[in-house]
Amino acid sequence: MGLFFLLLTILPPTGGAADTSARIDLKLDTAEAEAVLLVVEKTAAGQPVTEADWQRIFSSEPYARLKEREVSLRRELTDDGFRKFLLSGETVARATDLRRTLGAWKGADLDAAARRILPYLPPEARIQAKVYPVIKPQSNSFVFEAGTNPAIFLYVDPAKSQEEFENTVAHELHHIGLASLDSAYEARIRSLPDNARAAATWMGAFGEGLAVLAAAGSTDVHPLGVFPLEDRVRWDQDMKYIDRLMDPLDQFFGDVVAGGFCKPEIADHVAFTFFGYRGPWYTVGYRMAAAVEKRFGRPVLLECMADPRLLLKKYNEAAAAHNVAAKEKWAMWSTELLKAVGVE
Repeated sequence: MGLFFLLLTILPPTGGAADTSARIDLKLDTAEAEAVLLVVEKTAAGQPVTEADWQRIFSSEPYARLKEREVSLRRELTDDGFRKFLLSGETVARATDLRRTLGAWKGADLDAAARRILPYLPPEARIQAKVYPVIKPQSNSFVFEAGTNPAIFLYVDPAKSQEEFENTVAHELHHIGLASLDSAYEARIRSLPDNARAAATWMGAFGEGLAVLAAAGSTDVHPLGVFPLEDRVRWDQDMKYIDRLMDPLDQFFGDVVAGGFCKPEIADHVAFTFFGYRGPWYTVGYRMAAAVEKRFGRPVLLECMADPRLLLKKYNEAAAAHNVAAKEKWAMWSTELLKAVGVE
């Protein structure tokens, strides 16, 4: 039995169908993966691959949107390059494992996965998206066009443990849930000056840290507890220097507010450097989310999810209380920044 099927059939329910059905709408589209496996399996069997077989891949919706996403990030994904990837010995050798994994995913109950993270989403949040299992060169899973035409790309990886995959699915679904709140947040910050509104918008990137906590399921467990040791060690090392990681973020927000970037795309470029491999958007976001939940409870954290500016404000309050007695003081956001984005 495949890993994805296992994890979703053993999950306990988090509420009745009547409570959650209106909040979840997920559709699985395996067209790219099925078409890819046809080519890979033909190659493995020594059978000729026709141009029609290739066009079945290139005309599929998941592949077209994958190319669109790569172009939006100024990365190249060409049809010729994709052909070479699929015909490589390494990809062909994985044909059986890939087919077995995709077969398990096709039988999955996606709604069950979504219900797992609803306790870490505000009640007005919705999880609506197309889910694309994809076989591709890069081994990452991600959300695309979360606010307009939500899609979750899941890298088909037979090597992932059941727990790792469960965590990945939960993380990406949480992003979709938060994105459903974007229009309400945009309305809240619409009256801010342009630069302050840009800074407030980028505060939404702390959703990576919120998703880490939601996927873990509790502040009482290690956020990467189900991942390999090297991932946990790297996370723990980064968390030791979390105050240093906050400094460049505070500076970034301050520069945006002050109009220190001559072009918006330059500010965006700097902001993207904070993603990295579970970079500050993840670690600092998690630290704030965990601190707020422990100090004020989950209902307050859910309010912060609906308005990321509040996450910084409530974290400052939690940090101030912590710093009264703690030997190791927590860094805090500048009062000027909070005032600029309207949550002083």
